[in-house]
Amino acid sequence: RAALERAGLLDERFFMYFEETEWCVRIKRAGFRILHVPQARVLHKIPLNARFDKEYLAYYMTRNRLLFLRATGAPLSTWLNALILQDLRTYISLVIRPRWRTRSGRTGMWHAWMDFWRGRFGKWEMA
Repeated sequence: RAALERAGLLDERFFMYFEETEWCVRIKRAGFRILHVPQARVLHKIPLNARFDKEYLAYYMTRNRLLFLRATGAPLSTWLNALILQDLRTYISLVIRPRWRTRSGRTGMWHAWMDFWRGRFGKWEMA
């Protein structure tokens, strides 16, 4: 209860992806310890390599990583790494690699960048 009172609840701007990571940063900054329990298991319905098969997955992963960087006050070097080494590389791969060439991944990333810079957060209202 003390952790919730000092750090607050999950940030609803994330809607999905990165919300628990940002919350852990706030909990740590509020003076609490974050513990890693290696025996814990989480089952996901989709494999990691399917993240960009669906437009909404590419959207939330891209937009919320940027929101996480902003919310936690990440340094410029981390921003450059995220935008150039991660996002740009992924976007180019989705364009030129036949195996990964999905319009949905590219479209989701594009909308994510636009919404982030426009300050649009929460659940994505697809046009």
